[in-house]
Amino acid sequence: MAANPPVRLTKTVTKGGCAAKLAAGTLTDLLRGLPRQEHPDLLVGTDFLDDAAVWDLGGGRTLVQTLDFFTPIVDDPYDFGAVAAANALSDVFAMNASPATALTVLAYPIDTLPVEILRALMAGATDTINRAGARLVGGHSIDDETLKLGFSVSGFGTASTMWSNRGARPGDVLVLTKAVGTGTLTGALKNDELGYDDLGAAIASMTRLNRLPLDDAQRAAVRAATDVTGFGLLGHARHLADGSDVSLEIDAAAVPLLEGARATLERGILTKAHRTNTDYVAAHVTGRDRIAGATWWALVDPQTSGGLLLAVDPGAADALVDAVRSDFPETERIGRVAPRGEHALVLG
Repeated sequence: MAANPPVRLTKTVTKGGCAAKLAAGTLTDLLRGLPRQEHPDLLVGTDFLDDAAVWDLGGGRTLVQTLDFFTPIVDDPYDFGAVAAANALSDVFAMNASPATALTVLAYPIDTLPVEILRALMAGATDTINRAGARLVGGHSIDDETLKLGFSVSGFGTASTMWSNRGARPGDVLVLTKAVGTGTLTGALKNDELGYDDLGAAIASMTRLNRLPLDDAQRAAVRAATDVTGFGLLGHARHLADGSDVSLEIDAAAVPLLEGARATLERGILTKAHRTNTDYVAAHVTGRDRIAGATWWALVDPQTSGGLLLAVDPGAADALVDAVRSDFPETERIGRVAPRGEHALVLG
């Protein structure tokens, strides 16, 4: 991480990272208007806004496919490449699969940014992809006015051990593997209210691969999973609740925050996505009146390369949390799964 990157990449765009996503409500309306895609081998598609598509290859094997790209969220090009790659790889890990190949999706303003930045971007990305056990095998690039970088990732898993957002059961323990707050912290960076050195914890979190250190029994104890990205913890929790036809009881005070995030939230450093995420979940949440301002904004903070939200068999939760904390020290139990009630999300 460079203390003073030669070019402030975040200054070249108006929105950065997963906060640049289409609003969750807008995306949901668009998908609802498209023809439903059905096939006997399509195990997971777009019906419940899951993290990746899963195709049955036969013999118990599955192909997992995803694509993610966005504008710069940090200034250092190596860091941005690493974050973009880790974010795209996360969708495969969220399905309990192993990434194999990645294809680059790149828009680059070749007339305004030096080629050395592009080399650093791709070095950060390639190092991260290789660290995940995958290989960068090609891609596509265009000359564009705004830098955008991402990856289409393919991986493999097994049908019998696949995770999705459809398996949570009442009584399951909710576990979150990374602290939240990347949206407000990177917003503060872009607005010159934090220095680059102040983002050390956030960058370490965003570049950490969501490959959980679990044995087979612990993986089997995960009933449902999703990664937490641009729609915030509550937006992705809503998808898991709807996909599993349950309600999620979330202890807002138990949700871990990245270093410095509470301070920036209390100062009102927010992105547009904080508000569109609020709009997306407002009608599906009860208990918001008991949640103070900064704590609420943390729950809808748009994450880039955030952690995994897991619904875990209660009998295995303690051992699983202990195992995950060896690589993800901020892992916390943040609630439980309840039978479906009037609201998908219940805040305590």
